Amino acid sequence: MNSAGSSNAKKGGAGTLLPPTFLKRGIFLPFTTTVVRYARLRRAGGSGLEFLIPGLSGGFETYIIPYKVLPETLNLSVHDRALHEEMAQLRDVSPVGIRALGLRVAATGLGGPVLARRAKLELDNDRIHPTQVLFALVLSAIRQLAASHPGASSLTAESLATPDGMKLAREALGGYAQTIGERGDKVYAKLEKWSKTIAPLGAPDGFAVGYLTLRIVDLENLANELTKWLIQEPPETAEMAQRTGTAIRAAVEAARATVAKVDSMAENMADPLRTFDEAHTAMAEAVSRVSYILDGWQRILDMWTAARSGDRFTQRDTLEEFCQHLPILPQEAVGNKISLWEGLRESQAFWRRNSQMNLGADLDEGTRDKLSNFRKENV
Repeated sequence: MNSAGSSNAKKGGAGTLLPPTFLKRGIFLPFTTTVVRYARLRRAGGSGLEFLIPGLSGGFETYIIPYKVLPETLNLSVHDRALHEEMAQLRDVSPVGIRALGLRVAATGLGGPVLARRAKLELDNDRIHPTQVLFALVLSAIRQLAASHPGASSLTAESLATPDGMKLAREALGGYAQTIGERGDKVYAKLEKWSKTIAPLGAPDGFAVGYLTLRIVDLENLANELTKWLIQEPPETAEMAQRTGTAIRAAVEAARATVAKVDSMAENMADPLRTFDEAHTAMAEAVSRVSYILDGWQRILDMWTAARSGDRFTQRDTLEEFCQHLPILPQEAVGNKISLWEGLRESQAFWRRNSQMNLGADLDEGTRDKLSNFRKENV
């Protein structure tokens, strides 16, 4: 937990405006039902799960609903009910695990053909991506550690995909392995594990770009677009766009700093290969951290993509809705930018109080009565 965060008191009471940790904040869920558009999932006490549903009270509070009773409390789409059922078997409660689960459910077509096509494309990419990253790592390892091996200088990603190229690569790595008293197949196995772990980021040399790195690029583009878009806007929506862009850039900065640590391991591959267990743990933790930093932003990207082709009124409505629910970094990740994120949190509270874009506006009295049975938190 960031110590600076604990000293910033929330106006009118103790505590901070930010969630303390990523685990407390919860993990974004790819629901399709509007009322749970910004829902998150987290571990409850023990091994249970609970949902965090913001935006229904018209204020700053978030409903905390136990896993089992969500479908009995809110009307969910067929896709969302299927997603809910699959969560009962979920072992990897993380952004990576939730993404994989969401893609599998979307690929069934329950969320419509557009979601299904996108999910199948991403699943296909996920299957081939580790191999592409492996090729890049193998080539880099040979250039750094076995450049003098006969034929090594002519290896390319294309030739590496052939049986002869793979044989040459294994021989080259085997030669290097002998110099350090290790088996060649063990070095190759380490590179395979390395590639699978960093696949969401992609290859350090940019040969293969992972989905998390693509999300970073998309977010940077969105921040730049909003900076231009807000010039023609009235003060209220201009401020929303400006704060959204600022939040994006802060999240991207944190993500890129972590990605750089992973990429730097490939600059001198002898070191991580020599102490691979320790290096692999650091890689896995870094990829997980990036996934948490970027968690929830894909929904914002998708909403703006849909609004981009509409008129200014549609874009304003879209911005006004999602700016109230921008993913807030927790205390453990904000570093020296706590004032930026707390300032955004305060703005979100103001926007919710004065907005017509209330996700719970159309809830019937029966549903509101059910919700009144659950506790609320400022998460």
